[in-house]
Amino acid sequence: MPLRDESSYNIVVDGEPHAVTDVRKKILSAFDDLEFVEEGHKYHIGDMDVESVSSFAHRFDIPFDSMAQAVKYAESHGGTAEYWLDQWDYKAKKATTTGTLVHSYAESMTWIKAGHPENITPDNLCKWFPEKGWLIPTRGKEESVLKFWSEISSDFHIVLPETRVYNIGNTERYAGTFDLLMWYEHPEDSSKSGLVVLDWKTNADLYKEFNRRNARMMLHPFECLYSEPFGTYTIQLNLYSMALRKIGLKVVGKRVIWLKEDGSYEIVKVGDVTKQLLSVDPGFLPSIAN
Repeated sequence: MPLRDESSYNIVVDGEPHAVTDVRKKILSAFDDLEFVEEGHKYHIGDMDVESVSSFAHRFDIPFDSMAQAVKYAESHGGTAEYWLDQWDYKAKKATTTGTLVHSYAESMTWIKAGHPENITPDNLCKWFPEKGWLIPTRGKEESVLKFWSEISSDFHIVLPETRVYNIGNTERYAGTFDLLMWYEHPEDSSKSGLVVLDWKTNADLYKEFNRRNARMMLHPFECLYSEPFGTYTIQLNLYSMALRKIGLKVVGKRVIWLKEDGSYEIVKVGDVTKQLLSVDPGFLPSIAN
């Protein structure tokens, strides 16, 4: 099935620069043949199966033997390995469920800020009070989303929430959807204007202090990144950026918006690992190795 109803995304935001309208149309046109299957989280372009960005990035994580770790944990904390596996699974599912709800709220807030509340997600309609312009937050990380939108500079313009992209190389292909694409309009130097790729993250922590202390890095060729969520996100946001550059668009920034339970947030700059991605395979996306 199509990843979304394209008609709701083909919009114009009041007062936006013409460049933003043009970029939005170009992205929607370039990637309109991408399809998504919810079961298994799979992407397709026609009859072609395409690996998800998330799956691709996780190739480079240090393998984690959950059973072995559970046995060690049981030895030091009591209980059985199976008990701790269940506890960890419960905690992970709780975090994933919460993250899905917060992302849905963040998407809805983006539509409101873009002047298109008709695209609020169905699960958030009960929180919407149009006469006041309120989308009521129901948890701390949703408060963080509100704070972000109240503080963002007017130099930033919404291009698209839930931006879908793909990239097809000679031997590698991937597709994915990231949370927010914005256009930065530099107030003095137009040569510094361009797209900013952003992803909302709801992790309890982006970093793994144990891995940092012990220099546990991601697998080759990403030895420059610690094996931790932020390392994986760095690869993901670079893949999204590369897909946009592939169709001739300029990306001037990549950021993680880390939402906190206390209602605060942190904007974390993501570094460039294009060279490492291109070195995964000699034929991997050669047209953007510039």
